Amino acid sequence: MISRIKKFLRPKEPKAIVLMYHRVCNLETDPWQLAVSPNNFETQIKALKNNFHVLPISDLAEQFKDGKIKPNSIYITFDDAYRDNFINAKPVLEIYDCPATFFIPTHFVGKHELFWWDELESIFLHALKLPTNLTLSIDDKTYTFDIKGETLSDEVRLKQQSWVWPDPPPTNRCKIYLELWELLKPLSFTKISGILDVIRKWADHTPSQGPADHPMNHVELDHLAKNKLFSLGIHTMTHPALAYHSVEFQTSEIAGSKDFLADMGYPQIKAIAYPYGNHNDETLSVVRQNSIPLGFTTQEAVITRNSAPLRLGRIQVTNCNGPKLIEKLRYYFDS
Repeated sequence: MISRIKKFLRPKEPKAIVLMYHRVCNLETDPWQLAVSPNNFETQIKALKNNFHVLPISDLAEQFKDGKIKPNSIYITFDDAYRDNFINAKPVLEIYDCPATFFIPTHFVGKHELFWWDELESIFLHALKLPTNLTLSIDDKTYTFDIKGETLSDEVRLKQQSWVWPDPPPTNRCKIYLELWELLKPLSFTKISGILDVIRKWADHTPSQGPADHPMNHVELDHLAKNKLFSLGIHTMTHPALAYHSVEFQTSEIAGSKDFLADMGYPQIKAIAYPYGNHNDETLSVVRQNSIPLGFTTQEAVITRNSAPLRLGRIQVTNCNGPKLIEKLRYYFDS
């Protein structure tokens, strides 16, 4: 009985949470739940500021050195460096004085084009009409996909707008999009680009896009880097799923991204976010060799002093309002 009482009275272990954002905008379809509307984002940041200690990633690195995690602390991160982060997120973070880290896939900085996964989604989920059959050669294997004449009717559009992974694809277009995404994800960016060029010509579809759908440009990245409220992190050069590639390839991607940011004169980079959360032991070895103290996955997990610094979990933020986000985070802190 006494041991049970002691266990009940024992103070909870201090926990921290790292939040993972991608986009701050409104999207027609969002199967991966990567976007938070600008209105919801402001309510989230205001609620975070009022309920928790919102701290910079550099503080977390120091806490691991000391073996002590600050309780009820929150760390805000953004992956992929979309321009909407600069346009819609940055001003709100400044208003509420909330630090954040932006993980940069450096090859894409200043490119006026969609990321491959966004263009693939636009082709299959937004094109009014597509040819019936698509045949692709991927790594010496031939794949054939039958669109079955599925036009973008109002019924199909509504199903696709409400679809989120891992729910089963509600339309044939969603099914083929997901199959192609899974086939392309393990490949190098060079291979993906070649295959996407074939798909682009086959579809004869020009994606609807605005500047906020592109990666940040050099001027915007420079503004972020020089703002003491923000920091930059490594997200490789071309956003590969690292564990599918050789250690030499991984070294080139990680060190190349780090060197790019260093050559721009930015402060020392203290963290990496693995694209798709994908990594292996070789990845961790490369990260250590490049003296990067913190590594972040996409695994939903809180952080304690016993967490592995190069395999830290993050909580993905979905498109909810501030009170709903706080409710979710309190569950993680209290569990």
